Amino acid sequence: MVTEESQWYVQKGSRVQGPYSAHEVGRYLLLGRVRNTDRVSRDGELWEPVTQVPELIPEELLDLDTDVGFQRFVDARSRHDTRSEENVVAPDRRSEADENMTEQLRKDWSVENPDMSAAGSALPWSLLGITLGALGIVLYLNSTGGV
Repeated sequence: MVTEESQWYVQKGSRVQGPYSAHEVGRYLLLGRVRNTDRVSRDGELWEPVTQVPELIPEELLDLDTDVGFQRFVDARSRHDTRSEENVVAPDRRSEADENMTEQLRKDWSVENPDMSAAGSALPWSLLGITLGALGIVLYLNSTGGV
């Protein structure tokens, strides 16, 4: 169970940031400061995709494929946005770039997105294969008296 006191580190490429509270990670997801491709860790050692830790994902990101759900996301994002009011673009004045970003968000966080399930499972399986291969080599060398 994740509590507000739990600390999380965020890995963005090779950069590690944090620690952050679970609430802060959720807020950063809403604001786009943490992306669905970033990885998180409690201890800075074992990393997993943020999409695999449901406790960190705000409710407002779970229903982006409906107009009502997307409006909840926009409202939550504006509530959590710390920029000054003059920098925030009203929903009826969004540019084409904003609309493209909106569509990309919907695709990225959609449950039906096949890329998310493939990306989320490919890395752990490849690490398992590497680990098993290394273990096999160590056992072989140990049994033959090598090294």
